[in-house]
Amino acid sequence: MDHHEGFGNVPPEVISAERALMRESDTLIVTSDWLHNIGKDRNKNVFIVRNACEFTHFNPIPSKKYEDIKGRKIIGYFGAIANWFDCALVEKLANEFPDCLILLIGNDTCGAEKRFSTYKNVKMIGEVSYEKLPFYLHSFDICILPFLVNDLTLATNPVKVYEYLCVGKPIVSVDLPELSSMKDLVRLAESHQHFVTQCRDALKEPAEAPIREQRISFASKQTWEHRAQEFESALKNSTAALVSVVVVTYNNLDLTKLCLASIDQHTTDVRYEIIIVDNASSDGTPEYLREFGKNRPDVKLILNEDNLGFSKANNQGLALSAGEYLVVLNNDTVVTSGWASGLVRHCKKDPTIGLIGPVTNNIGNEAKISIEYESLSEMPQKARDHTLLHLGESFDIPTLAFFCVMITRNAYEKIGGLDEAFGLGFFEDDDYCRRIEQAGFRHICAEDVFVHHNLSASFNKLGEERKQELFLRNKTIYEAKWGQWIPHSYRM
Repeated sequence: MDHHEGFGNVPPEVISAERALMRESDTLIVTSDWLHNIGKDRNKNVFIVRNACEFTHFNPIPSKKYEDIKGRKIIGYFGAIANWFDCALVEKLANEFPDCLILLIGNDTCGAEKRFSTYKNVKMIGEVSYEKLPFYLHSFDICILPFLVNDLTLATNPVKVYEYLCVGKPIVSVDLPELSSMKDLVRLAESHQHFVTQCRDALKEPAEAPIREQRISFASKQTWEHRAQEFESALKNSTAALVSVVVVTYNNLDLTKLCLASIDQHTTDVRYEIIIVDNASSDGTPEYLREFGKNRPDVKLILNEDNLGFSKANNQGLALSAGEYLVVLNNDTVVTSGWASGLVRHCKKDPTIGLIGPVTNNIGNEAKISIEYESLSEMPQKARDHTLLHLGESFDIPTLAFFCVMITRNAYEKIGGLDEAFGLGFFEDDDYCRRIEQAGFRHICAEDVFVHHNLSASFNKLGEERKQELFLRNKTIYEAKWGQWIPHSYRM
């Protein structure tokens, strides 16, 4: 609603926070063209919803209204009297219209009362309640907006102009961009002398002039109810980032059902698609997946005839993805409320992030946290208790485990998919993190996102001997590319 830099006394950290908020928000609603021009380079979902008025409060003629004891015509203003208020302009009006009363209503924070103390035709009422404003407004012969023209007021869509219009009285304002569309209803002045001329002409306007009804009619269509409808329309037209969730399945149908159900239940604040790649399951998984994806355009399904391994199957899914953010998610996981938007939020905050993962209950590295629950029914509340204590927190992690990771589209296009040389699995996540680093991106762990993990549900079906063979084989491949492998560890 305001361009905070225009106030002139705002601490740098507040300005920085405002810019970050504009950049990181899903949707940015602004009240003026000026703010829209500022916001459009920081957010792709920027909409203008201008200020308005409570027409039914200001339009009816009150049973009593303010009267000047000397019977003078009243040039009136209500609103804040602050450092953007043009005191020099008001002094000029007082000098040019000695037979009029300049009535100013509002909290004075710029020493205006002391400055105007020598003018017998300037009266300052001070701040009054919102309920009492019509008592004064209906007594005005002219309504004025005597502002300085600076970065603050240039960005302003003045609420009071809508409130002034409710009574149909002449309005004289400095020439602000937001009032250009009202130039047939509001007299705009380009200089102090022009402001005086406009006031002089406004005082001559007949009480029965048709333009008065035009002003009232315009104001009746600029209510907060109208703006609420515009706000809802803006939200409907806002385009949320698409998250592509790639889930590779290999048997463990019960776990797959839990995983997919949790995605649908808890991915409520982003647009998403699910890309499921099955590696020749033999436990009824393909049949279930066909039914799951039936009549769902947001579900893409690949049914492999052979087990192609973790890397290749994920690459199949990633190649089909359309999202701005890509997630590799094991089928032995259960996601929690806000998981996807939480990861997205970190990525939007820092464009150097190429890869990000959550904390979890069960993994062999620093992403593991101390959390206890006896059943999955208890897990969501326990997870929420942890994440609420760590909102916005993240930490750099040597290697992210690929039970759940989000890859930004930018990083994926520069790096590509997983190295398929690692076959069924092991070390493809270490390898990808090294490639992320090599490309100049960061990989981090989000302390405020939790995903439950059963750990190696698919690998456990291979047997310990086969798992050890895979581990040693892939360790050799990894070390040939990157040097000695550093084992993962837990946080101390």
